[in-house]
Amino acid sequence: MDAHKDNSPTAQDSQTDLPRNRTQAVRDLKRRFMRNDILFSALFFLAMLAAPLFPDVKGWMLSQASLVIIYIIAAMGVLVLVGFTGLVSVGHGGFLAIGAYTSALLTLHLNVDLVVGIVAGMAMAGLIGAVLALIFLRLSGAFMAIGTLGFAFFVGTILNNVPFFQGRDGILLDANHVLGIEIGDHGFYYVSTICLVLVTLFVFALVNSGTGRAFMALRDAEKAAMASGVNRLKYRTLAFTLSAAITGIAGALNAHVVNYVSAEVFADIWYSVDILMAVVVGGSTVIFGPFLGGFFVVMLPFFFEQLADFSFILKGVVLILVLRFAPAGIMELLVRPLKNARRRRLRKIGGSMAAEEAE
Repeated sequence: MDAHKDNSPTAQDSQTDLPRNRTQAVRDLKRRFMRNDILFSALFFLAMLAAPLFPDVKGWMLSQASLVIIYIIAAMGVLVLVGFTGLVSVGHGGFLAIGAYTSALLTLHLNVDLVVGIVAGMAMAGLIGAVLALIFLRLSGAFMAIGTLGFAFFVGTILNNVPFFQGRDGILLDANHVLGIEIGDHGFYYVSTICLVLVTLFVFALVNSGTGRAFMALRDAEKAAMASGVNRLKYRTLAFTLSAAITGIAGALNAHVVNYVSAEVFADIWYSVDILMAVVVGGSTVIFGPFLGGFFVVMLPFFFEQLADFSFILKGVVLILVLRFAPAGIMELLVRPLKNARRRRLRKIGGSMAAEEAE
């Protein structure tokens, strides 16, 4: 039946090369998709950096934009934990407060540079996050969420009752300085944007690394991942630490956006809820999800400033609708057509190469 088939060494080598060619073609297309994503991200961040150069941009606009960026960074921290490890935290407002007060106290007593304050806030939040991870990771599901919520309440109680933190009177800070140069709203916006770029690059690199794949393996199939040699305690402790450290960066920036910290602000449990909501609404499986979520959480009350109660109601309504119709978040819903188109192109290449192999 197959007498007509060429079994010569040359033909056999050609058939052996077909699977390799198919795999290489798929890899090349994936690299092209990656380059396109990087190009889009670069253009997006360049547009952010160019925004203050427009003549109609006022200082208060940049201050509000900086607040949006701060929430995006905080949501990126939660994204590392919720989106890529599947753990739920309702207490990241506590890490936000730790980052804020660490930077504020160092600035008040040692007159440190803004950059030093940001790094210190990140380090302190990450250190405490690592310690708490050893406690919280013994819990799971709703128990862990309740545990982290208790941590946020604990931080709020400390801020309210320990005189060193000056309670509801708060700590008023001087103008921000970077390398000894005083910066205003424009300068602070650039510092915030640079922090956002660095955090986004870090999260992107983390997700596409072996560590990120270990995070997601534990999220998707914990027992199978552990059977494959993934150390559950090690990787989840690392995820919790990195998540807390990134949120600490947002906290340090939050302390300096208005140069004031107070227990009345940072002891509020709604900070934790808003950060988690930014991730859920924006999308917990897409790196750019927190961008949309942070904008939503900050700008909705801004647009409904005269109807503060209505903005809270609308937040709740949007959250319910997202959980019902787009449980992976609005950003995932928006990029789904692009993902499907890319998936079809990959299948088409794989299918065409498989057809050539069968001939």
